[in-house]
Amino acid sequence: MKIGFIGYGSMGSMIINGLLESQALKEENVIISNRSLEKLTKLKLKYPLIEITDDNKLVGKKADRIFIFVNTGLVKKVVEEISSHESSNMHIIHIAAGLTLPTLALIFKGKVTRVIPSLTSLGKKGISLMHHNELVKENEKKFVEDLFGVISKVKIIDEENFEVATAITSSGPAFISFIMARYAYMATLYSEISLEEAQDMVKNVLDGTSHLLCQGYRFEEIVDRVATKGGITQEGIDIMDSKLEDMFQELFKKIEAKNEEIKLRMESDYRS
Repeated sequence: MKIGFIGYGSMGSMIINGLLESQALKEENVIISNRSLEKLTKLKLKYPLIEITDDNKLVGKKADRIFIFVNTGLVKKVVEEISSHESSNMHIIHIAAGLTLPTLALIFKGKVTRVIPSLTSLGKKGISLMHHNELVKENEKKFVEDLFGVISKVKIIDEENFEVATAITSSGPAFISFIMARYAYMATLYSEISLEEAQDMVKNVLDGTSHLLCQGYRFEEIVDRVATKGGITQEGIDIMDSKLEDMFQELFKKIEAKNEEIKLRMESDYRS
C-alpha cells in the first residue's frame, strides 16, 4: 500500500516537500491528491515517481496511511470520501485545528493521529504536537513520529492540552515575529536607525538568544545576566513586567474562547 496525502496548501506542501527532500519517503510509495492538479505539477517534475490525482477516493483505495492536510472545514468531506474504501488498517493523520479525536470518531471509528505542525519546520526546527487514539499500534505510532521527527521535534501530549500548547508551538512564531517587528519599528522612532537595520539587529538578537537557550541557559538566567539592578535594561523589564501578564492572560482567554467555539461548531457539524 502507498502513503497517501490529501491537500497541498501552505502547511501540506511544506511537510510533503520536507519529507521527500529528506528521503524519509520513497517517491514511488507516495500518492498525493489535490483539488488543483496544476499545483502538483512542479512537484511531479521534481519527483517523477510520485502519483498525483484530484480524486480523494483513489487515495483511500491505494493508501492505508493517509495524511489529511486540507482546511479544517473540508476534513469531514474528505474523510467521508476516503471512508468508502475504509479497511481495518486505514490510519488517518490530520492537522486540522480544533478537530478533536472524539469529534472525528463520530464519522470515522478507525485509527487516528492528530498533529499540530509549525511553520518552523521549514527550517527543520520547532515542535510538532501529536496525539494518537487508542487504536493506533506502537509500530504505527513510530512511523508517524519518525516522519515528523525528520522536520521537527515531536512532542506527544494529552489532547486536552492541545490548544494551549498550539498557542506556544504553532502560533508562537507569529506572536514572536509580530512583537519583534513592533520592537524594531519603535526603535526607528527614537533614532536615525533605518527599519532594515533595526530588523537585522532584532533577527541577530533572536538568533543569538535562541542559541543560548538551546545551549542550556534558562530564560531567567539571561534576564539576570543582562538586566543589572538600577540599570537601563531593568527599567525596560519593569515596564514589561507590569503589562505583559495582563496581555497574555487576555490572549489565552481569547484563544480558549475561540477554540471552544470551533469545537462546538465542528461537533454539531459532524453529528449532522
